[in-house]
Amino acid sequence: MKKTLSRTIPILIMFFLMLTLAACGTAQPAQSAGPKNQETQGTQETASEPMTIKVGVPTAPPALPVLHMMETKALGENVNIELSIWDEPETLIAMVQDGEHALFAFPLTVVSKLYNKGLDVRLMNVNTWGVTYFLTSDPDIKEWQDLKGKTVYVPLQSSPPDALTQYFLHEAGLEAGKDLEIIYASTPEIATLLASGKAAYATLIEPQVTRALLANPQLRIAFSFEEEWQRVNATDTKIPNAGFGTTQKFIDAYPELTAQFQEAYAQSTQWANENPEQMGELAEKYLGLKKELVAKALPSMGLTFQSAQDSKTELKMFYELLWNFEPSMIGGKVADDGLYYGGK
Repeated sequence: MKKTLSRTIPILIMFFLMLTLAACGTAQPAQSAGPKNQETQGTQETASEPMTIKVGVPTAPPALPVLHMMETKALGENVNIELSIWDEPETLIAMVQDGEHALFAFPLTVVSKLYNKGLDVRLMNVNTWGVTYFLTSDPDIKEWQDLKGKTVYVPLQSSPPDALTQYFLHEAGLEAGKDLEIIYASTPEIATLLASGKAAYATLIEPQVTRALLANPQLRIAFSFEEEWQRVNATDTKIPNAGFGTTQKFIDAYPELTAQFQEAYAQSTQWANENPEQMGELAEKYLGLKKELVAKALPSMGLTFQSAQDSKTELKMFYELLWNFEPSMIGGKVADDGLYYGGK
């Protein structure tokens, strides 16, 4: 039986949310408010007048480069980036549909579902690879089969961590709801439960993995999802987790700004990896994260930029694996190339 844990963790802890994870929207002039004022006339080449773009993100690795972009005004003096925080896929999907957001940090399962349902979303890049681990305080857990009869906590239902957890369990001959119980909760909730010892088995993503391990010395990493991915697929490719995207409407209205965002995001991703302490300071300033935790966890966050066009091999392998296991996780089919933004 699958359950959803009610969110009872204080809002400041919620800021530690990781996965994989999204942002969305349309551009709007700074003096204007409401979707009606965000309609565009023709093509907006550059921002000659002050404008604000709303970007939906989880407090997760994909958000970090955006903070550096905000700090350095990477899109120009006239472009203001406004962050909207989401903590579950339902909130992200509402952002995509509300007509007020421009760009999205998408879990790859979510962007595929939306595209296959007919929404005009486009995946611009993959920016988070790996980052998912299975943690336990039980010394007897050596293989996935050992989880039979256990209660396992999993973040973000239908996200890549959830989909892959179920896939690896299935490969081990276990069925959720029959051979073991899955309880869904937010990433910070699970980290808190592991840290306190109230949960003994859980899937988790960085930097919450580091946070939990530091708080509870009984915890250990039982499985690296990247290693499991490579084992199952007999490959040395990385496992894609999340990426940034937008809508075709936004691309058509602001082609140069879209390309500028892509380039700036790539540069800020590199900066984040080269400057973990300074990145931690920005995460604390804008997201309320502990700067020491971010700096310590950043090397294992899997934060690496690769355009969607350059990631097609890994993406199609990821989507085909999930389609063979449970097509509904990606919207019923492997998305065609229309999902991928054409820019580099």
